[in-house]
Amino acid sequence: MQNFDYTGKDNLDVMSFAKNYNNFLVSLVNTHAPQSGDILDFGAGTGFFAERLAKDARSVLCVEPDAQQIEEIANKGFKTFSDTNELADACIDFAYSLNVLEHIEDDVEAMREIYRVLKPGQCCVIYVPAMPSLYSSMDEKVQHFRRYTKNELSSKLSKTGFELIECRYADILGVFATWAYKLFGSKSGDVSVSGLVAYDRFAFPLSKTMDIVTQRVAGKNVFAVARKPC
Repeated sequence: MQNFDYTGKDNLDVMSFAKNYNNFLVSLVNTHAPQSGDILDFGAGTGFFAERLAKDARSVLCVEPDAQQIEEIANKGFKTFSDTNELADACIDFAYSLNVLEHIEDDVEAMREIYRVLKPGQCCVIYVPAMPSLYSSMDEKVQHFRRYTKNELSSKLSKTGFELIECRYADILGVFATWAYKLFGSKSGDVSVSGLVAYDRFAFPLSKTMDIVTQRVAGKNVFAVARKPC
């Protein structure tokens, strides 16, 4: 990951108010993460998820290229790295990356780095924005190079050498909310805290239930669980 200054930190801070959404992401990672060992948070931001996933028997290592944010993470007591090239081959027991790869122009190279540092037989969880047609001013503000399709994410992970365990869409109601934002929302890319909280409280729980039916077809996000072969 190249060093850069992240311009969307205000939107990142706003997302901390989305309690149901964040709990879903923590649960998604915890479902696949081991109870012990070294876990890599690839693109850790402010350490929001690292704080929630760190346990007594877990060591969460944070990779974050933004200088201001890596200082914030270090102040929380986490071992930090500005780039994965500071990590040895096959030293990580599990990795996750939540809404990060879309910020990286060469995302396949980033996947290769996650693959390199994982121990053989170990897994990663990748969660990213989905559906290119939803690309909006918010994506532009937070420096997204792309939004993914399920086929694109699974294909790139396979190209990197991963064995795909699962790949599916998430948050079907978010598709309609994002379309509405794209058509009628702020052209500056700002996120309304009140609108976000209302969606998170009332729509997101229903959206999770509906995903059981729609997960193969569409969603605001897409995630994959992949394993490095032994």
